[in-house]
Amino acid sequence: QLEHASVAAFAQFVLQLLAVAAPPSLVLAAQSALADEVEHARLAFALASLHAGTGVGPGPLAIARTNISTDLPALVDAVIREACVGETLAAFEAREAAAHSEVPAVRAALTKISGDELRHAELGWRFVQWALSDADEHAHARAQATFAAAVAEAHSGVARDQLADATPHLRAHGVVDAPLRAQIWAQGLREVIEPCAAALLKRSLAA
Repeated sequence: QLEHASVAAFAQFVLQLLAVAAPPSLVLAAQSALADEVEHARLAFALASLHAGTGVGPGPLAIARTNISTDLPALVDAVIREACVGETLAAFEAREAAAHSEVPAVRAALTKISGDELRHAELGWRFVQWALSDADEHAHARAQATFAAAVAEAHSGVARDQLADATPHLRAHGVVDAPLRAQIWAQGLREVIEPCAAALLKRSLAA
Protein backbone atom coordinates (compact mmCIF):
# COMPACT_ATOMS: atom_id res chain seq x y z
CA GLN A 1 0.00 0.00 0.00
CA LEU A 2 2.89 2.36 0.79
CA GLU A 3 4.54 1.63 -2.55
CA HIS A 4 1.22 2.29 -4.27
CA ALA A 5 0.86 5.61 -2.47
CA SER A 6 4.41 6.53 -3.48
CA VAL A 7 3.31 6.58 -7.13
CA ALA A 8 1.01 9.49 -6.34
CA ALA A 9 3.66 11.14 -4.16
CA PHE A 10 6.15 11.26 -7.02
CA ALA A 11 3.46 12.45 -9.46
CA GLN A 12 2.89 15.32 -7.05
CA PHE A 13 6.63 15.92 -6.73
CA VAL A 14 6.97 16.26 -10.52
CA LEU A 15 4.36 19.02 -10.47
CA GLN A 16 6.08 20.71 -7.55
CA LEU A 17 9.44 20.64 -9.33
CA LEU A 18 7.86 22.30 -12.35
CA ALA A 19 6.21 24.90 -10.12
CA VAL A 20 9.54 25.94 -8.54
CA ALA A 21 11.41 25.94 -11.88
CA ALA A 22 13.69 23.05 -10.99
CA PRO A 23 16.19 22.00 -13.68
CA PRO A 24 15.13 19.39 -16.25
CA SER A 25 17.52 16.79 -14.79
CA LEU A 26 15.56 16.77 -11.53
CA VAL A 27 12.20 16.60 -13.31
CA LEU A 28 13.37 13.65 -15.42
CA ALA A 29 14.74 11.88 -12.34
CA ALA A 30 11.41 12.35 -10.55
CA GLN A 31 9.52 10.93 -13.54
CA SER A 32 11.83 7.92 -13.53
CA ALA A 33 11.23 7.48 -9.79
CA LEU A 34 7.49 7.53 -10.41
CA ALA A 35 7.89 4.66 -12.88
CA ASP A 36 10.02 2.81 -10.32
CA GLU A 37 7.25 3.08 -7.74
CA VAL A 38 4.70 1.62 -10.17
CA GLU A 39 6.97 -1.41 -10.50
CA HIS A 40 7.56 -1.57 -6.73
CA ALA A 41 3.81 -1.63 -6.14
CA ARG A 42 3.39 -4.36 -8.74
CA LEU A 43 6.12 -6.46 -7.10
CA ALA A 44 4.73 -5.90 -3.62
CA PHE A 45 1.18 -6.88 -4.56
CA ALA A 46 2.50 -9.93 -6.45
CA LEU A 47 4.35 -11.10 -3.34
CA ALA A 48 1.31 -10.39 -1.17
CA SER A 49 -0.81 -12.44 -3.57
CA LEU A 50 1.71 -15.28 -3.41
CA HIS A 51 1.64 -15.35 0.39
CA ALA A 52 -2.12 -14.93 0.63
CA GLY A 53 -2.88 -17.55 -2.00
CA THR A 54 -5.27 -15.16 -3.70
CA GLY A 55 -5.08 -12.02 -5.78
CA VAL A 56 -4.19 -8.89 -3.81
CA GLY A 57 -4.21 -5.50 -5.49
CA PRO A 58 -4.60 -1.81 -4.82
CA GLY A 59 -7.91 -0.13 -4.26
CA PRO A 60 -8.78 3.49 -5.06
CA LEU A 61 -6.24 5.97 -3.71
CA ALA A 62 -7.69 8.94 -1.87
CA ILE A 63 -6.21 11.91 -3.71
CA ALA A 64 -9.25 14.13 -4.27
CA ARG A 65 -8.26 16.52 -1.48
CA THR A 66 -4.53 16.51 -2.12
CA ASN A 67 -3.10 19.96 -1.48
CA ILE A 68 0.00 20.49 -3.62
CA SER A 69 2.32 23.01 -2.00
CA THR A 70 4.51 25.08 -4.32
CA ASP A 71 6.28 26.96 -1.55
CA LEU A 72 10.00 26.24 -2.01
CA PRO A 73 11.04 26.35 1.68
CA ALA A 74 8.17 24.04 2.64
CA LEU A 75 9.09 21.70 -0.22
CA VAL A 76 12.73 21.62 0.96
CA ASP A 77 11.51 20.71 4.46
CA ALA A 78 9.40 17.86 3.10
CA VAL A 79 12.18 16.49 0.88
CA ILE A 80 14.70 16.57 3.74
CA ARG A 81 12.35 14.54 5.95
CA GLU A 82 10.94 12.17 3.35
CA ALA A 83 13.87 11.64 0.97
CA CYS A 84 17.19 12.68 2.50
CA VAL A 85 16.35 10.88 5.74
CA GLY A 86 13.35 8.64 5.08
CA GLU A 87 14.23 7.26 1.63
CA THR A 88 17.90 6.84 2.55
CA LEU A 89 17.03 4.75 5.59
CA ALA A 90 14.39 2.83 3.65
CA ALA A 91 16.96 1.92 1.00
CA PHE A 92 19.38 0.60 3.62
CA GLU A 93 16.54 -1.34 5.24
CA ALA A 94 15.48 -2.94 1.95
CA ARG A 95 19.09 -3.87 1.18
CA GLU A 96 19.46 -5.58 4.55
CA ALA A 97 16.13 -7.34 4.14
CA ALA A 98 17.30 -8.69 0.79
CA ALA A 99 20.53 -9.93 2.32
CA HIS A 100 18.62 -11.93 4.96
CA SER A 101 15.88 -13.26 2.69
CA GLU A 102 16.02 -16.94 1.80
CA VAL A 103 13.14 -16.69 -0.69
CA PRO A 104 14.54 -16.03 -4.18
CA ALA A 105 11.55 -14.01 -5.41
CA VAL A 106 11.53 -11.84 -2.29
CA ARG A 107 15.30 -11.37 -2.40
CA ALA A 108 15.15 -10.31 -6.07
CA ALA A 109 12.33 -7.84 -5.44
CA LEU A 110 14.01 -6.32 -2.41
CA THR A 111 17.34 -6.03 -4.22
CA LYS A 112 15.69 -4.07 -7.02
CA ILE A 113 13.72 -1.91 -4.60
CA SER A 114 16.78 -1.08 -2.50
CA GLY A 115 18.73 0.08 -5.55
CA ASP A 116 15.84 2.19 -6.79
CA GLU A 117 15.25 3.71 -3.36
CA LEU A 118 18.91 4.75 -3.17
CA ARG A 119 18.45 6.65 -6.44
CA HIS A 120 15.29 8.25 -5.08
CA ALA A 121 17.17 9.32 -1.97
CA GLU A 122 19.94 10.73 -4.15
CA LEU A 123 17.30 12.74 -6.03
CA GLY A 124 16.20 14.25 -2.73
CA TRP A 125 19.75 15.23 -1.80
CA ARG A 126 20.30 16.73 -5.27
CA PHE A 127 17.09 18.74 -5.01
CA VAL A 128 18.00 20.18 -1.61
CA GLN A 129 21.48 21.06 -2.88
CA TRP A 130 19.93 22.88 -5.84
CA ALA A 131 17.31 24.64 -3.72
CA LEU A 132 19.96 25.94 -1.30
CA SER A 133 22.48 26.93 -4.00
CA ASP A 134 21.22 30.53 -4.12
CA ALA A 135 19.44 30.59 -0.76
CA ASP A 136 19.94 33.22 1.92
CA GLU A 137 21.09 32.56 5.48
CA HIS A 138 17.51 32.24 6.73
CA ALA A 139 16.73 29.43 4.26
CA HIS A 140 20.00 27.74 5.13
CA ALA A 141 19.23 27.93 8.86
CA ARG A 142 15.74 26.53 8.25
CA ALA A 143 17.15 23.58 6.31
CA GLN A 144 19.70 22.95 9.05
CA ALA A 145 16.92 22.92 11.66
CA THR A 146 14.82 20.56 9.55
CA PHE A 147 17.73 18.16 9.15
CA ALA A 148 18.33 18.25 12.91
CA ALA A 149 14.67 17.56 13.68
CA ALA A 150 14.41 14.73 11.15
CA VAL A 151 17.61 13.09 12.41
CA ALA A 152 16.46 13.45 16.03
CA GLU A 153 13.12 11.82 15.17
CA ALA A 154 14.95 8.94 13.48
CA HIS A 155 17.17 8.49 16.54
CA SER A 156 14.02 8.32 18.66
CA GLY A 157 12.83 5.52 16.39
CA VAL A 158 16.14 3.74 16.93
CA ALA A 159 15.78 3.98 20.70
CA ARG A 160 12.21 2.66 20.53
CA ASP A 161 13.07 -0.25 18.23
CA GLN A 162 16.05 -1.28 20.35
CA LEU A 163 13.63 -2.13 23.16
CA ALA A 164 11.21 -4.12 21.01
CA ASP A 165 11.11 -7.91 20.85
CA ALA A 166 13.09 -9.51 18.05
CA THR A 167 11.45 -11.82 15.49
CA PRO A 168 14.55 -13.15 13.70
CA HIS A 169 12.63 -16.05 12.13
CA LEU A 170 10.87 -13.55 9.87
CA ARG A 171 14.13 -12.20 8.44
CA ALA A 172 14.38 -15.22 6.15
CA HIS A 173 11.15 -13.97 4.53
CA GLY A 174 12.52 -10.47 3.94
CA VAL A 175 10.98 -8.90 7.04
CA VAL A 176 13.17 -6.53 9.04
CA ASP A 177 12.24 -6.76 12.71
CA ALA A 178 12.54 -3.81 15.07
CA PRO A 179 15.95 -4.55 16.66
CA LEU A 180 17.53 -5.11 13.24
CA ARG A 181 15.92 -1.91 11.98
CA ALA A 182 17.45 -0.06 14.91
CA GLN A 183 20.91 -1.28 13.91
CA ILE A 184 20.37 -0.32 10.26
CA TRP A 185 19.07 3.13 11.09
CA ALA A 186 21.75 3.88 13.67
CA GLN A 187 24.49 2.98 11.21
CA GLY A 188 22.82 4.86 8.35
CA LEU A 189 22.39 7.99 10.43
CA ARG A 190 25.94 7.89 11.77
CA GLU A 191 27.81 6.94 8.60
CA VAL A 192 25.74 8.53 5.83
CA ILE A 193 22.96 10.94 6.69
CA GLU A 194 24.63 13.06 9.38
CA PRO A 195 27.94 13.56 7.52
CA CYS A 196 26.17 14.14 4.19
CA ALA A 197 23.88 16.74 5.73
CA ALA A 198 26.83 18.52 7.31
CA ALA A 199 28.73 18.54 4.01
CA LEU A 200 25.71 19.73 2.00
CA LEU A 201 24.96 22.57 4.40
CA LYS A 202 28.60 23.64 4.56
CA ARG A 203 28.88 23.66 0.78
CA SER A 204 25.63 25.57 0.27
CA LEU A 205 26.60 28.17 2.88
CA ALA A 206 30.01 28.65 1.27
CA ALA A 207 28.38 29.11 -2.12
